[in-house]
Amino acid sequence: DTDLQELKNELHRVKWFWVAVSVGLNLLSQLVRAYRWKTLFIPLKYNPKVYNLFLAILILAFTNQVIPRGGEVARLGVVNKYEKVPFSKLFGIALIERLTDFIILILIFIILLIWQFPLIKNIVALPQINMQDFSILRIAWITAAVIAGLLILYFIIKKFNLLRKFKSKIQKAKQDLKEGFTSIYHIKNKPVYLVQSVLIYAIWLVMLYVLFFAYPPTENLSFKAAAFTFGLATLAFLLPIQAGMGAWHFVVIQCLLLFGIQTDVGKIFALMAHSATNHIYLITGTIAFAILPIVNTPKIQRNKS
Repeated sequence: DTDLQELKNELHRVKWFWVAVSVGLNLLSQLVRAYRWKTLFIPLKYNPKVYNLFLAILILAFTNQVIPRGGEVARLGVVNKYEKVPFSKLFGIALIERLTDFIILILIFIILLIWQFPLIKNIVALPQINMQDFSILRIAWITAAVIAGLLILYFIIKKFNLLRKFKSKIQKAKQDLKEGFTSIYHIKNKPVYLVQSVLIYAIWLVMLYVLFFAYPPTENLSFKAAAFTFGLATLAFLLPIQAGMGAWHFVVIQCLLLFGIQTDVGKIFALMAHSATNHIYLITGTIAFAILPIVNTPKIQRNKS
């Protein structure tokens, strides 16, 4: 319900230098992710090129703008194609990465809870948030439907002996998956992996903070406001929707309210910040799709010969 003319007027006030800085930090964080990802390949005796991993991550982010969680399959497909790593091993490694990110998100929320409990209480008490929307009955119905679907799938597999028909392939996939998942235990320098993981989120925090300087109504907000907003808004990406759209904006607007930023201003900032930190992938992802075949042309030719 944002007024488009007002949005156009406000965008003229944006300081694009700080937006560019944020985009640069964004790309830096994805490069760190590529190096962290590469760390997990070392115990498996694979040595994928960092540029392929980096481009795959950009494609992941691009795909997530369109298909919720579809980016994960896209990035694994890229590495499978150009680095010839078995998909099941890639999936095991991806599980480790996602588990790491989930643990960090939980730790961020716990730290926020301890550090700024009164502010979190105020967020829950805001009149704009109707807790009745989070219907327990609705969640129960969804859970029951998922369980019923899994049971039906199990009986179909059992009735037609599908597991026996594909037993050897399943065993191989299970072994590869296990090998990928346990790769973290065989990393020689685990502190490096930990530092890389924390650094990714630290860069994301600074990425949001510099955007405060890009918009005059928010340029005087403190780093504390950025940390609080970042910590809560990042949880929105756990929802199975494209790039947290809607949910991320809502949380940012509510957080900024607590720091004196009115809803209309918060909407403009959330729209600008989300576009700079997420929709930019529509551009970088397209470039990644175009570059991948070019940088891998010599490798493709060698494989053909």
